[in-house]
Amino acid sequence: MHYTYRLSKSDVLPETMVELAACAVDPADVVLLCGTIYVHQYPETPLEEGDSWIGAGSEVNLSGTARVVLLPDQLRDDGRAHDPKDHDGYTPPRLPAPGDRLRTG
Repeated sequence: MHYTYRLSKSDVLPETMVELAACAVDPADVVLLCGTIYVHQYPETPLEEGDSWIGAGSEVNLSGTARVVLLPDQLRDDGRAHDPKDHDGYTPPRLPAPGDRLRTG
């Protein structure tokens, strides 16, 4: 499945790259398949447009897809979440798996 996206950045991103989840969901908001979009920090461009594919080469049947949703959580781990000197304690959320139900409303 091919999809396009448009992201606007209102502030400087916390890292040079942020990962977002793009998930194909059915009409009941059940995840069929998820992929990842990598958003780069370019200060001179407050808007980023792109396109991507989800499910290419996969055995998953995406014919029941109602829409593709972007999940705003930052998935990229800085590699130091459990480092006591880092003090942020951030552990990124896992990528939703097929069968997970999302709350999109």
